[in-house]
Formats: sequence, structure tokens, C-alpha cells
Amino acid sequence: MRPHASVNRRRGSGVELQIAPMIDVVFLLLMYFMIATDFSPAEEVFRLDLPEQRVGEADPLQLLDEPLRVRVVAAGADGQQARVTVEGPWDVAGSADGLRVFLSQSLVPQGSLFMPDHPIVIVPSPRVGWGHVVAIFNAAVAAGCTNVTLETPS
Repeated sequence: MRPHASVNRRRGSGVELQIAPMIDVVFLLLMYFMIATDFSPAEEVFRLDLPEQRVGEADPLQLLDEPLRVRVVAAGADGQQARVTVEGPWDVAGSADGLRVFLSQSLVPQGSLFMPDHPIVIVPSPRVGWGHVVAIFNAAVAAGCTNVTLETPS
């Protein structure tokens, strides 16, 4: 008589997982990343001479928070000319080109007074023509300013 057929059958038809090739691949990847990685620090030391802060003075590295107010005033008897002034201790030529040069030299990549998104408010006088106001607005945008608004004339 024959033994039971179930005894001679293989128990389970499970899939065997070969671990040795996977370990080889892991070690190869580990060696690749160890060779390809630069472990030296990419930082450099820069000498920075800052002025000493005096008592009662603001931090010299702190940027301004208040908006920069640009006044456009009608000049001349007929109001066809416009004069530009910036509130504060700023030395700005009285034209749209002077404002553009001032702002482009004062933004953070070149200068260190304003960020490109620092608020700039253009305040026109009632007698100035809107062509001059638009020229001032375009000069501020051409300088790289991204937060330029107009205030209603007073």
C-alpha cells in the first residue's frame, strides 16, 4: 500500500527570498555614497567689521519697518513739471530717474536699506499731473520694488 498522498506532497509552495544579493547591493550603494559625498564643510569664515552699538541707538543691521513715502509735488507756474521728494533723511534727485537710481542702490542685493517688498507709498499733490505720478510709479517698479501703492491726493 502506498502512504497517503498528502504526506509526499511538498508542504506549501512559498517563495524563497534570496537575501545575499540584496546585501551585496546595499553595500555597493553604501560604498558609492561614501565615495561620492564630500565630507568637508562648505562654509567659509568671513571677517565682518560692524560698528559698535552705542547706548540708545538702534541696531545698525535692522531694516526699516515704516513705509517709504514719496511725495510728488507740482513745480512751475503751469504745473507741467513735477518735483520728487522722499520723506526722511534721504538724498534723492528730484526726478523719476533720480528716484529709480536711489531705490535701485538702496535695495538689499546692492545696498542695505530696503527689501524689494518694502512698502513704498506715492503721495501726489492735487495739482500734479497723473502722467508724472505714473512715471514715478514706473521708476519704483523698474528699480525692483514690488510693493508700490498710491495714496489719494490730499
